[in-house]
Amino acid sequence: MTTPAAKPPREAILLLAAGETLIWAALFYVFATLLLEWERSLGWAKTDVTLGFTIAIAMAAISSPIAGRLIDNGYGRFVLSCGALFGCTALAALSTASTPLMFWVFWGGIGVAQGFCLYEPCFSVVTRATEKAARPTITKITLIAGFAAPVAFLSGTAIAEAYDWQTTVIIFAVVGAVLAAPMLYLGAKILEDANLVVGSANAKTENRDALKHALRRPQFWLIAIAFPMMALNHGILLNHIMPLLAERQIPRETAILIASSIGAMQVAGRILLMLIEHRVSLAMAAAIAFGGVTVASLILMAAGASAFMVFAFAMLQGATYGLTSILKPAMTAEYLSRIGFGAISGWLALPYLAGFAIAPYLGALIWTHGGYDLVVLVTACLGAAGAFCVFGLVTVGRRKAAEGILMDD
Repeated sequence: MTTPAAKPPREAILLLAAGETLIWAALFYVFATLLLEWERSLGWAKTDVTLGFTIAIAMAAISSPIAGRLIDNGYGRFVLSCGALFGCTALAALSTASTPLMFWVFWGGIGVAQGFCLYEPCFSVVTRATEKAARPTITKITLIAGFAAPVAFLSGTAIAEAYDWQTTVIIFAVVGAVLAAPMLYLGAKILEDANLVVGSANAKTENRDALKHALRRPQFWLIAIAFPMMALNHGILLNHIMPLLAERQIPRETAILIASSIGAMQVAGRILLMLIEHRVSLAMAAAIAFGGVTVASLILMAAGASAFMVFAFAMLQGATYGLTSILKPAMTAEYLSRIGFGAISGWLALPYLAGFAIAPYLGALIWTHGGYDLVVLVTACLGAAGAFCVFGLVTVGRRKAAEGILMDD
């Protein structure tokens, strides 16, 4: 077993938050930022371009369990920092892509890095180091890192308009390598060196047994289905937001503000959750999150070319989706186990990231058959499916409690 000790050092939280902000902007949000630029300058089909991001997230899903196991074994600082450096190297190489195959290969490399340095591994490091203090620590990190989207959209579009997309990805890569990677290393090192949690001599065996036990529980599979629905919903909307708004004849400047506001509202949603977290259960917060994105898609369906209604969609989508980064690790720890959290979280990341992987390509395929109206309708259905899984999770938990079966801590 593990024994919690000290309060997480503030400098570690700030370093991880700043590092995650920059690395999310560089390795994730850069795709949605430059999607239209790639379509225009490269002249490839939308499905060819979006396949690159699909490959990236698929590779992130494959690498996540490996990253989780390394974190459980105490190598969190190297997982985060080396992942960031490798991803930025691949991003810089992307500037040389002249064929779809090269584009896909470089995005595959970026994807491997995503599995090692984005939220999933970062929160595994935090949970392993801080245990029951993980939820407020994760909330604080996401409050800052939630600005990654506006950072990417505003700076990326400005650089691309002033220069070109190649210059944009190189600048993002340099910032990620020079600033984000050292921040992630130092933040994780401070947490690990603070000895916040002291593991037992049989930690590896306990971690392995905890994973095996989790895989046999219905709660694992309900979480494994629910959050990929959220990933599909948000991944489709996020990666297609610029062309979707262009199809509705929303002015480009307004579209950039709308896209940027989604990330900003994620921060607002997390602040609200932080203020009411003692009054709202995890299950209720999850119901709000999944219900919120469903309603947001319905608003977007009815919005047409109304910038006001599209802004309303962006505010609700961002605020409710923003809860996901807190709810997913918190529900994993509460409904499954904190022991072996890195490995359990890594395996749960497989379907979640697979949802993100499929999202942009799936959105493009749906668009070819029914335009963006059909795309938005599908995202509403996905949100509703996730809400149904949350209901099932709560029902199973109550039944197990009634039967006298205790959740392991």
